[in-house]
Amino acid sequence: MSYEEKLFHDNKAFMRETLSERMQKYGFKNMGRLELFLWDLEIFLQIQSILGDRIVLKGGAAVQFYLPMEAQRTSVDIDMIFFGSKVEIEETLEKITEKLSENDVYFHFKPHKPKEPKTDLPLYTYYTKIPTVLPQGELNEGGSDEQSEFQEIKIEFIQEDRKAEYIKKTGNDIFAVSSSFEYQVLPISNLFADKLTTLGCNTIGVQNDRMDEQVKQFYDVMMISRYCYDDLDFENVRAKYLARAQMEWGDRRKDEPFNLESIISDVYAQLDRYAAVDDGEDVELKKHIADFKGLYLNSRIEYAPQSVSCAALRIKMMYLLMMNGHNWDSVKSAMQMENTLELAHLSGREKGAMVKELRTALVEGFSQYSSTPAKILKAKGLKRVFWAVAQPDNLAEIKNMIQSKLKA
Repeated sequence: MSYEEKLFHDNKAFMRETLSERMQKYGFKNMGRLELFLWDLEIFLQIQSILGDRIVLKGGAAVQFYLPMEAQRTSVDIDMIFFGSKVEIEETLEKITEKLSENDVYFHFKPHKPKEPKTDLPLYTYYTKIPTVLPQGELNEGGSDEQSEFQEIKIEFIQEDRKAEYIKKTGNDIFAVSSSFEYQVLPISNLFADKLTTLGCNTIGVQNDRMDEQVKQFYDVMMISRYCYDDLDFENVRAKYLARAQMEWGDRRKDEPFNLESIISDVYAQLDRYAAVDDGEDVELKKHIADFKGLYLNSRIEYAPQSVSCAALRIKMMYLLMMNGHNWDSVKSAMQMENTLELAHLSGREKGAMVKELRTALVEGFSQYSSTPAKILKAKGLKRVFWAVAQPDNLAEIKNMIQSKLKA
């Protein structure tokens, strides 16, 4: 029996024709990344079938189960939370090798130890080569048309001293494959809290020397805050974030007492940088955003500097409220106002005139709330101006102004 017959997903899902069809259907540009994500899901199911409820999917792969198809991104790694021993991990991977491997190339899991690890957490990393249906030219820029022998995926087990919470999500609405298999993934509030700890590049978050990873993590925070807002439990997110922040601080700054104010200030500074990316001066950040979009996203999702700026300001409002112990009701109100500013009931010149009128009113009436000068705001898009001036304390006034303009 060949390895294809031992896979959970139908072998048809791994065929080039199927990958090409799904890539075109959902607007993705990089078939190699799409193929990797499909194998991520397959290898996770293989691991889950052995370890049962002691293994839970986290990270970017888990996030995609909560997002609508158009907002999903590819993921090249499998990040998991595991309750058990390192010996059990190795035994599990050996069983998968015995089950699937037909030669010395595929499904052999090689342990990886970084020369300069950035964490002391009980983390076990492995690489494995998996089959590919793509030529070298599609996997590596400038490569030939010859068939590639393999791709490689990274698998990480984060060892914890208790079973992690999870919910079961099917793959029916995943861009890479449509399947009814159930994957054990972290609940959305846990995931959001986890993703928030990637912010704060000088304290607990992804550092600036990994800007590619930083931009990827920001995308996940951005999309969860946009599409999963109603499913987030404020108190749960806050409690788990604070616990994870302390863990990350202790791991990186053993000799320093935990300083929450330092983390908060650091997160604000990073979000301010992302909020200013549409000014055009931060060439480095803009480049990483463009590279990320080309590698990980479909062509239909908006992930331009202006959308990043708006998201950074929205996330900053959420973070500010959360760290002050306040709920997110005002953020929900702001998001509803943002939808109103779509002006979907208008078109043509009438819509253009209303955009101009509302932008002027926001700048003239509320620019004192923004760190961006009024003369610069005047050249921004309507939603960008709104998020620049919106604050929990002025939302009611802004809402009244918008309503009065639309009724006039």
